[in-house]
Amino acid sequence: MNEQNLEYLKKSLDYLGFGTKLNDVLESAISREIPAFTLGVNQSYTSAQAKKSPAVGSDQMRVMLNFNRSNQSDMYFLNDYEVTLLKAGSALPIKQVFDLERDNRITALQAYKLLSGNSLERDVYSKSENGEASEKKKVWFKLNLDVQDAYGNHPLKKFYPEFKFDLSDAIDKYPFKGLTELGKEGMMKMLRSGNMAQADMLVGKKSVAVFITANPQYKGLDVYDKNMVAIRQDEIFPKAEKEKSNETSAGQTESKKSEITASNTEERFPWENQHDNDISQNGEIGR
Repeated sequence: MNEQNLEYLKKSLDYLGFGTKLNDVLESAISREIPAFTLGVNQSYTSAQAKKSPAVGSDQMRVMLNFNRSNQSDMYFLNDYEVTLLKAGSALPIKQVFDLERDNRITALQAYKLLSGNSLERDVYSKSENGEASEKKKVWFKLNLDVQDAYGNHPLKKFYPEFKFDLSDAIDKYPFKGLTELGKEGMMKMLRSGNMAQADMLVGKKSVAVFITANPQYKGLDVYDKNMVAIRQDEIFPKAEKEKSNETSAGQTESKKSEITASNTEERFPWENQHDNDISQNGEIGR
């Protein structure tokens, strides 16, 4: 048995959030020289809502870790693990396979937060051409729980600094009540870690206790009431949404006018058509 390889795998399990609870069964499987094996562990987590209302109950998560032996040596590798999460009060579990290399070594706790619908920020080390880690970047992660790919996985979206999501600016846009600078710093720390933050917010001229998470994709926040029912953005920003609706209506009117004008034209110059195509393509990219 390769003792050095065994110690490396034990350290990997500890880093991923499993502590030492799997060490004995891991060592047993490797000592028997099993070509491929799977180890399972159950973990329990308490959501932000359950912390406030214990009657909600805890969330249950099962993790199956897949190990394989190299064809060229006696070394074993942990390539991925499958997570099954059953949220308290939910009848259907959520499943996801996390590839350690592709998904930047997401830990068990981070997997729980992502499968709970939260976004999180973490350091990612980009690789240079020779394969060595060169640059550290802050990257936001979020699972698209609305769809599944051909393998039954939810796409894991990554938002790099170039995407320009500024959490501080996003928080400043929302009508929080009594949020101090110190409170804002604490909120940002929680959101970056993938946790839900609690605060008071003015919704329809009323102060409402809310839960919030970061939404890097739309450069804003997801807001929920005490029962974890989503509060729509137009409820929080009624005036802004109304103006946006009016702008959309005006744009549709202009579009119809353009269509009428174009239909009365027998032929257009090729570069005019190309120009319109470029505008259309740029508009789609920018959305």
